[in-house]
Amino acid sequence: MKAIILAAGRGSRMGAVTDSQPKCTVKIFGKTLLDHCLETLEKSGIERSNIGIVTGYRKEMICAEGVHFFYNNLWDQTQMLFSLTMAHEWLCSEPCIVTYSDIIFHENVVDKLINSKSEIAISSYSGYLDLWKMRFQNPFEDLETFQYENGELIDIGRKPSTQEEVQGQYMGMLYFEPSGWRKVEQTIKHSLHKSIDKLEITTLLQHMILLDHVIKVVDTDEMWLECDSFSDLCLYEKHFSKGISNATHSNG
Repeated sequence: MKAIILAAGRGSRMGAVTDSQPKCTVKIFGKTLLDHCLETLEKSGIERSNIGIVTGYRKEMICAEGVHFFYNNLWDQTQMLFSLTMAHEWLCSEPCIVTYSDIIFHENVVDKLINSKSEIAISSYSGYLDLWKMRFQNPFEDLETFQYENGELIDIGRKPSTQEEVQGQYMGMLYFEPSGWRKVEQTIKHSLHKSIDKLEITTLLQHMILLDHVIKVVDTDEMWLECDSFSDLCLYEKHFSKGISNATHSNG
């Protein structure tokens, strides 16, 4: 089992915070986002020698002992999916957990993905609405469709018309068997008919659904945080005084 952390982007919505450092090196709860990710993956049983980090912006500032590095030299022109293809050799050879680098998550989510018994699986956070109400004045404006039936994804990544079209929040965590990744590559090569440079992972998943590929959804209510902006960092530091493992609200 290997794990791939996508950390190529600058994180422009962080503002001046990422003018001189990659987003994954920003600190919250006393640690960098990358350190949170690495420690959680290790808690789930994945050794550092089996963890790869896809870097891009200010790659020289991303330091992590014992891991493998991939490099997306087109980081400023491409999206997450393109970065993921930098780890093609790993994805083709053995099962891989894939995670964004700007999230904080519980190790049990990794276990659930690994145990999903699916060629492709993604995780869904059921507690998204309370979190979005904290982060946004109008939570519905930032939400995207996420629907599944009998544990299989049926819709993702569109602008929702109703609240019922949002059954959970895509967490930025995925699982691929080598056979599942081959289906991704076949979809990219034969069905998309467009460059993947600017393509989001959710757009790919939606396209694969339309081609009748099975994508398993693993639902969780264990605490998950998306660190998209500087205001997110301030909010979480205020309301989650002991970090994600305790999920304890402060009185402040």
